[in-house]
Amino acid sequence: SLEELDLSSNDFSMATAGLGSLSDWLQAAVWNLNALSLRSCGIDDEGLQSLANGATNYCKDLDLSGNNSITVLGLRRLSTSLQSDSCRLENLDLGWMDIGDDGAEVLARGLIGNKVLIRMHLCGEGEGEGEDDDIAITPAGWSAFSPVLCDTSSVNNTYLSNHTICDIWNEDDEDRPIPPQYISLHLRLNGEHPQYAARCKILM
Repeated sequence: SLEELDLSSNDFSMATAGLGSLSDWLQAAVWNLNALSLRSCGIDDEGLQSLANGATNYCKDLDLSGNNSITVLGLRRLSTSLQSDSCRLENLDLGWMDIGDDGAEVLARGLIGNKVLIRMHLCGEGEGEGEDDDIAITPAGWSAFSPVLCDTSSVNNTYLSNHTICDIWNEDDEDRPIPPQYISLHLRLNGEHPQYAARCKILM
C-alpha cells in the first residue's frame, strides 16, 4: 500500500483542478496515506481550498512549506478542516510562508477542539532560503494561541482547552525565535504530561 507521496517542487500554481482531484483521490482511496509532501509547489489559496479536506482527513503528515502564495484566506479553509471531527492530521509543516499575525490567529482557531494535531511547524528546518523567510508573528499573533492552549475563563473551559499539540515552532533551530514563555510552557505540558496537562493547567 502507498504510505508516502512526495510531489514536492511540482508546479501546481495553475492546477487547482489537479489539487481537487488529488483531494478526491485521497478521500476515495482504500488506504490511509501517512505522509503527503507538497513542498514548494506554488499552491495558492484556491488550491489549498481544493486540497484541504482530503489532505487533513486522510493524511497524518502534511508538508505545505514553501508555498508562500497562500494567504490568510487559504489558511482559514485549512483551519476549518483542522476543527473537523474527521481530521486525522498529526504533523503540519507551514515553514517558509508569510503567516503573520492574521494567519496565526486563524491557525490558532483551528486548534479549538482538535485532538489529533501534535506538531504545527511555522518555520523551516535546516538551511534557510533567504532573509525573507520570517513569518513575522508579533506578540499579538502569538497571544491568539494562549486561550486555545489554556482558556482561563472558567475551570470547565480550561479542561476543554487543547492538550494535544506540543510544538508550533521548530525549537531545534537556535537562530530563530520561539513562542513566548507562557505559550512554550503550555506546549511543554502537553508534550511531557499529556494525561495530566488539563489538571496542571487548572491548578496553575
